[in-house]
Amino acid sequence: LCNGILAGLVSITAGCANMECGSAVLTGLLGGFVYQAASMLLVKLKIDDPVDACPVHGACGIWGVLAAALFDWGKGVDY
Repeated sequence: LCNGILAGLVSITAGCANMECGSAVLTGLLGGFVYQAASMLLVKLKIDDPVDACPVHGACGIWGVLAAALFDWGKGVDY
């Protein structure tokens, strides 16, 4: 549960200034699925990662960077 929450937070970090609220929620939700898939892949490949740091920070970080480009609606932040 905690790693799923962290996965959502890591996923949204890259695009937090450029995304609308709905896109941010979707990015975090999909980040949880990315984490689960990456964690299962590590188990299948028999790679030892006892705290699942690579799926949380690696896979979800990559997803977050891609999501920042996909869900950026070009408005940005006006000051």
